Amino acid sequence: MRELFRLWQNEKTDPAPFYTELAKDTIADLDRRYGPLRGQRIADLGCGPGFYTFAFRAFGADCVPVDASEEELRLAGDPPEGYVLADAADLPFEDASFDGVFCSNLLEHAPDTEGIVREIERILRPGGWGYISWTNWYSPWGGHDMTPYHFLGPERGPRLYEKRHGPPRKNRYGEALFAVHVGPTIRLVRSRPGLRIERIEPRYWPWARVITQIPGVREVLTWNCVIRVRKRG
Repeated sequence: MRELFRLWQNEKTDPAPFYTELAKDTIADLDRRYGPLRGQRIADLGCGPGFYTFAFRAFGADCVPVDASEEELRLAGDPPEGYVLADAADLPFEDASFDGVFCSNLLEHAPDTEGIVREIERILRPGGWGYISWTNWYSPWGGHDMTPYHFLGPERGPRLYEKRHGPPRKNRYGEALFAVHVGPTIRLVRSRPGLRIERIEPRYWPWARVITQIPGVREVLTWNCVIRVRKRG
């Protein structure tokens, strides 16, 4: 965790080391929980330049990288092989066609959280697993480049930031950044009849998962929320 934090401090200027290390740790955890991943067909939603896709493939998984932005796919050079250019809320895949769906830090960058969760439910096979993580709005990094203005709320905060500093370098609110909260997202996932929540936890300190049970507190201290799900059989 200390090494990840050190790499995260340079994420803006040199993102590859941080995301490569995070991907390696995350996929190793998934292999322990849902593995062996070898031979599993897994959708990597919002894959970007493919850090997680490459890690899944290193574990022998048949990973399908999906992103709605070709620019994001090419951030680190050539896009990952076999990528699918598609909206995660409207996927071009058959029902029940994946063993696992990995959705890391996508929800806060997409306008249709409900649609993404619905599609995860649809494409998972019975018994399949899903990993949904995102940076919740009121966490310390919820505003991304606009932090800490986001603490003023999703309307006032971005407006004041742009008035003082101009548009953010990346992830402008309402275009590539959206306010996604912990409580409403948990309720949304629980409302899906085909999904069963296995565990909810802060991504970077899962031992403190009790935080996610406390309304208000969880919106700030979770930092990055993970919901792990199973497709009902």
